[in-house]
Amino acid sequence: MFGTGIQLSHFAAMTLFALCVSVAFACLGRLTIAGRIKYALWSLALFLVIGVGIAWLMYPFSR
Repeated sequence: MFGTGIQLSHFAAMTLFALCVSVAFACLGRLTIAGRIKYALWSLALFLVIGVGIAWLMYPFSR
């Protein structure tokens, strides 16, 4: 009735969530623009690395 909407893979959804949360944390936690950008990029990288790491550790249990 309303259409199919947006189809995202798990990785794309995790990346979008990590981007939104990283930007929010950077805006709330740092005062300068340079500090916000550096913090947002650093937290985005950590979100993605930790997320992929947890998925890699859980993979053997999915079979």
